[in-house]
Amino acid sequence: MKSIKWKILIVAILVSLLFLSCGCVEQPTETVSGETGYIEFLVTDKNIEKFDHVNITFSEIKISKKLSDDNTSWVTITATPKTVDLLYLNLNHINETLGTAEIETGNYSKLWIHVTHATGVLNSTGENVDIDVPSGWLKIQQLHLFNVTKGNNTLLIDIDLENSIHTYHKGEKYKFIPVINRIEFKHEKKIQFKEHEHNKIKNMIENRAPEIDIIVNNTPLSKNKNIYITAMENITFDASDSFDPDEDTLIYSWDFGDNTNATGAVVTHSFSDSNKPYKVVLTVSDNLTTVSETINVHINK
Repeated sequence: MKSIKWKILIVAILVSLLFLSCGCVEQPTETVSGETGYIEFLVTDKNIEKFDHVNITFSEIKISKKLSDDNTSWVTITATPKTVDLLYLNLNHINETLGTAEIETGNYSKLWIHVTHATGVLNSTGENVDIDVPSGWLKIQQLHLFNVTKGNNTLLIDIDLENSIHTYHKGEKYKFIPVINRIEFKHEKKIQFKEHEHNKIKNMIENRAPEIDIIVNNTPLSKNKNIYITAMENITFDASDSFDPDEDTLIYSWDFGDNTNATGAVVTHSFSDSNKPYKVVLTVSDNLTTVSETINVHINK
């Protein structure tokens, strides 16, 4: 499939930015404000065959010099929501500016981008569909992630849009979780740094929780997570469409609420007659973060 590229000018910042390679040791720099510069995010990907439009709403971009949880150290680049149609930008070869801000020079260790909403238009039917954005923040952080210095600079982030959109509920619903392919920094239009090695980029992104998707007897769960079955009927619980945004290996643990347990993405279980619903709990872990989902199993009378 032919690769299609598009660019988005996300932020114009009244400072200079120097992005450092992983593992570099850097000396503190003198604080100087008032210099000019900008950050540009480059979105590059294969064509999204299912969509005519993919509208992503960026609501906030902020940076911090500290890796610690210190709310006072954040510098907000923009807090004005703006929706960008990524495919429209691609077809028309245009850029989009989301905000500007003046900041001081020095070492910055965090770059957080908040995505709050996403929608798409299916090319097969013209239907508008909501695309879930479960994680919200894309948190890029590393000690001395980049150094603000004097001059005109560009920071580009290459997002793999095709792999950022996931289908679930048997392909009927969609989720958007950004996947980064490449980070690149230019100073006065000359490339100073480029990182495209998968594991190094992965280590820059704060771990994100697994996303759970459960199919019961080949049927997606309803919003209230209730299912109705016959006593002693074999029920297949399939969580194989669950995924980890960081591509970590997932561990699945099931508690069926009747003093029995199981492991694995796909399990089969039967329930004895009961006047009360069974609470089936699936716990999924990537060894760093654990999430769970509860299903209410009712026995038909």
